[in-house]
Amino acid sequence: MFKQYINGKVVDGKGRISEVYDPSTGKVIDTVSCADAEQTKEALNAAAEAFKTWSKTPVNERYNWLMKLKAACTEERDKLIDLVSFESGRPYPAACGDVDWLLTSLSYYAEEAKRIDGEVLPTQYVGGKENYHIVTRTPVGVTVGHIAWNYPLGNTSIKLAPAVASGCTCIIKPSSETPLATLYLGVIAEKIGFPAGVINIISGPANEVAKTLNESNIPRMITLIGSYETGLKLLNQSSTSLKKYSLELGGNAPVIVMPDADLDETAANIVAKKVGFAGQTCVNYNRIYVHKDVYEELCNKVAAELSKVKIGRYKDEGYIMGPVINKKARDRMLELIDDAVKDGAKLVMGGEVPEEFKNGSYITPALLKDVTDDMRVSTEEIFGPIIPMQSFSDFDDVLRRANNTIFGLSAYFFGHNSREIAKAVETIEAGEIFINGGIGSEFTPHPGLKQSGVGCDKSKWSLEEYYDFKLVSLVP
Repeated sequence: MFKQYINGKVVDGKGRISEVYDPSTGKVIDTVSCADAEQTKEALNAAAEAFKTWSKTPVNERYNWLMKLKAACTEERDKLIDLVSFESGRPYPAACGDVDWLLTSLSYYAEEAKRIDGEVLPTQYVGGKENYHIVTRTPVGVTVGHIAWNYPLGNTSIKLAPAVASGCTCIIKPSSETPLATLYLGVIAEKIGFPAGVINIISGPANEVAKTLNESNIPRMITLIGSYETGLKLLNQSSTSLKKYSLELGGNAPVIVMPDADLDETAANIVAKKVGFAGQTCVNYNRIYVHKDVYEELCNKVAAELSKVKIGRYKDEGYIMGPVINKKARDRMLELIDDAVKDGAKLVMGGEVPEEFKNGSYITPALLKDVTDDMRVSTEEIFGPIIPMQSFSDFDDVLRRANNTIFGLSAYFFGHNSREIAKAVETIEAGEIFINGGIGSEFTPHPGLKQSGVGCDKSKWSLEEYYDFKLVSLVP
């Protein structure tokens, strides 16, 4: 049974017992003794008390503690990989990537916090006297991180590491779908004697734990990786006091493929993106617009790439795709495909529940042709292994269509004409635009525009959000 980590100790939860399932088998992996509202308040109070000392702890000491945590997590890497793989359904290589994201983030933010400093502004003369201005940065305070289920440790790392590195304290709430690996971080933190109250990790029902965290006046900053609807709910609940926010919400990423794109590389990229973790990422390709001159050819190449993919789990060999997170998500994929076909799209391949994996939440990756903008696969965030393709002829029109969404998280462009690239970058309303298969990293910012969120995850720009600014004006 997994427990809560509060004020430096792993403790039994005071709430109900919940079960965590392996989506590849449908079987229970383990149970969690959940926190309740009372215990959530204990975590908030512990973080508030710890902030008094942690905020004044020298940055080099904070660095040492984060590196000590990284070393301990590295020793437990195999355990963490297994937990991520079993609770999320990620194949082993992808689970390795999630754990390594955690390790990289711990060292990156620990190091980057050393480079956060103040500024001395130009001297002014008031009434013949020198007036010196200094801008300092101080840690915000107690932070809350609501973590999405799809990257249990990676998502945790970009909320925990910058908070701790900056001198803030934090409460991390993992998703009830995938809490195990994150809760195990508490076991590791207790083992190394991490300063009490600086990190707290609690799991439990959203109507108790998340609600209590959001409504409290203690947090000075609330962060979230989740849906647009969840973000709105969080904002309403947390209006009890003024707070800072960093919210990474949903996306509906457009993909534009021009006639001069390398079609072999583009097809491989599209399939890899949609097969990797079964397409369950907020930055994944959602609306794929292909120029009419290469439309049929690219569709054929994508189908050929898809034929190489096999369904599997954990350490199965080959180019494998795991399950979606649960059968509800799988059934939604089937509905999206059925609705598209009813409205005129063509199902080229996939979109089936494999008999040999019927106990899990598997669906074969689906290729849809002749999709239109009014279909659900275009208007909704898919969050699964469906590849919806449609053609276009006019470049200006496809740019307009790309922006025809309330979301503005990620966008993608395949082509080599510099003028077209420049126009796409200037026109497309998204926080990040990737050209010819580029990807982000822990060191690049991950902002969202429009209704895809506020603030920024990853990179030095996200770290800066964990500080307040203070002006010191001095007349000697």
